[in-house]
Amino acid sequence: MRAAAATYDRAVGEPLRRVPVRKRNEIVLVPVEQIASVVADGELLHLFTTRGEKHTIAYRLKDLEARLDPAAFVRLSRGTLANVTMITAVAPLPGGTYRLTMANGQQLQTSRMQSRLLRDRLLRL
Repeated sequence: MRAAAATYDRAVGEPLRRVPVRKRNEIVLVPVEQIASVVADGELLHLFTTRGEKHTIAYRLKDLEARLDPAAFVRLSRGTLANVTMITAVAPLPGGTYRLTMANGQQLQTSRMQSRLLRDRLLRL
């Protein structure tokens, strides 16, 4: 799967526009703007879309994050990325963390360190 993702977007420095996902006998191209969140699970990444779909790819989170537009995606914790435009609500939790509600209904929690960065980036006018 790494080869397909690495060869898809050939323009150096240009953010990835679609993520290739293997589905049985075909490869589906998921537009990045439809991805609400990316959650790491060991060696796998689970892509959750705005339509409630879940796709799984074998790719490293830090490598995918480097290929995505940094203005569109924010790191929430060691194993989670979120599409900024899909965040609908942010609720503070004890200990200085936040619980985010995504447009697809998904609930994600930030780490303390990422909470500070999120607050500076998204929660200030």
